[in-house]
Amino acid sequence: MANKDHGPEHYVTRILAEATRDGAQPVVRWRDTVITGTELHRSVQRVATALREAGVARDHAVAILTQVNSPWMLIVRYAAHLLGASVVYITGANHGTVTHDLPVTTRVRMLREAGASVLVFDERNAQLAETVNETVPDKLVLCGLGHPASGTVTVDGRPVEDVSVEFAPQAPELAMVLYTSGTTGQPKGVCRLFRSWNASVLGGAMHPRPAYLAMTAVSHTAGLIVDMALAAGGSVLLREKFDPGDFLRDVAQHRITETVMGVAQLYAILNHPDVRTADLSSLRHLLYLGCPASPERLQEAATVLPGVLAQSYGSTEAGRITVLREADHERPELLATVGQAMPGVTIAIRDPETGRDLPVNQIGEVVVHSPEAMGGYVADPEHTARVVRDGWVHTGDFGSVDERGYVRLFGRMHEMVKVQDTRVSPTEVEKVLVGCPGVVDACVYGHRRSDLIEELHAAVVLSTDGAPSFAALRDHVAQAMTPTHAPIRFVRWRQFPINNTGKVDRLRIREVSAEARGESPDVLVDR
Repeated sequence: MANKDHGPEHYVTRILAEATRDGAQPVVRWRDTVITGTELHRSVQRVATALREAGVARDHAVAILTQVNSPWMLIVRYAAHLLGASVVYITGANHGTVTHDLPVTTRVRMLREAGASVLVFDERNAQLAETVNETVPDKLVLCGLGHPASGTVTVDGRPVEDVSVEFAPQAPELAMVLYTSGTTGQPKGVCRLFRSWNASVLGGAMHPRPAYLAMTAVSHTAGLIVDMALAAGGSVLLREKFDPGDFLRDVAQHRITETVMGVAQLYAILNHPDVRTADLSSLRHLLYLGCPASPERLQEAATVLPGVLAQSYGSTEAGRITVLREADHERPELLATVGQAMPGVTIAIRDPETGRDLPVNQIGEVVVHSPEAMGGYVADPEHTARVVRDGWVHTGDFGSVDERGYVRLFGRMHEMVKVQDTRVSPTEVEKVLVGCPGVVDACVYGHRRSDLIEELHAAVVLSTDGAPSFAALRDHVAQAMTPTHAPIRFVRWRQFPINNTGKVDRLRIREVSAEARGESPDVLVDR
């Protein structure tokens, strides 16, 4: 079905059509709540009605403040997109595991930069929504939400009646403003274009009626995969956090076929004692992302989870860049790469100083031309001009491309550490550490001393049995690389903090590790 402007099919129309094809079937599960296809369709209509009463029209913006991975996160976005409006999630950015700790002033900045005049909130965030409204210079229209998805929907306190009006789908210019903190901890807004989101959902290759498990925030990358699953007539299970034991039980109980997780979460599953006996036979695709993985751990993963693993490298700014496919995991020589370019994506490796293209196997900045590229940073044209030049997104990642088009990453350009006269890639050292027996995970980073000399430090998670000594870890790195690459200080963690996009919270690890002087709730050993 085309929209009223005779453009491409609207992804929300596809999702609702698939949901109501057999309306009694569950399509969304969250906690103890089960939402059928008919209920999803009705709830989207009710919220769309509320937004229209609140004055929302095409190319307006709607702010969303709900619990992480509540069904309302999806429903409000679907309703806004039907009306041709964009959304901005002010629950949080991908800066940590507790997104509700964002200061009110930061939430207000996010809301104002996105141009939102309507704030939609759930019961848990009602008081916070009032505080935000009291802080903004121009008062907002407040839309309240009851229990998902059957609870009362209000506009400035007035209940919206259940309606059966069908909305002619509109296509906004922007799908959403996604706030991502990167490594700075300061959220920056990335404008995601609706046309690219819509095309990605409708073109998403999934088996019919997939069962998708979401364990990272659906306000970010996971939301796109949720949409693909629902557009294929499938169902989704929304979890608010990751736990490896819960993952194994969910796959077996709900016959999960697709899921997405970070590399750290994949490691946690491999380390779980039940992973080799759990019933994972329903899994068809397990996509991991966030950072390069250790080839040794990937070989182990390919044995435990044969034929289902795929890796994706991308960014909020550039979208999906590469994929290491299932068949690639059967070739050990490819496991140090992040795969080949996604369809429609062109990758170049350029000299960061001269901008010239580099030949194969030479290291430079990864630069991308992609249909999924952002529209820019909201309210920051200068930063946009630095990152997007002549239609190419400059990722800030060091990488190389071989003769077959496989990309290998060597860390962030600004994270390279100058140790003596050697430029050291923390990412490469992490891969070597994680390949050492007894190492569960590693985070390597530079530390500048008071005399401004840089050193290499490492935080590690070690197995409870047979954990290597720090001296043994230094020797392992020195032998695999050079003595210069061996971190001079290690801090042992019980487990690394994971943010809502499934990535290791590197900023928090560095902050806590720098202050570690013995055992603490997070840190076990300091030498």
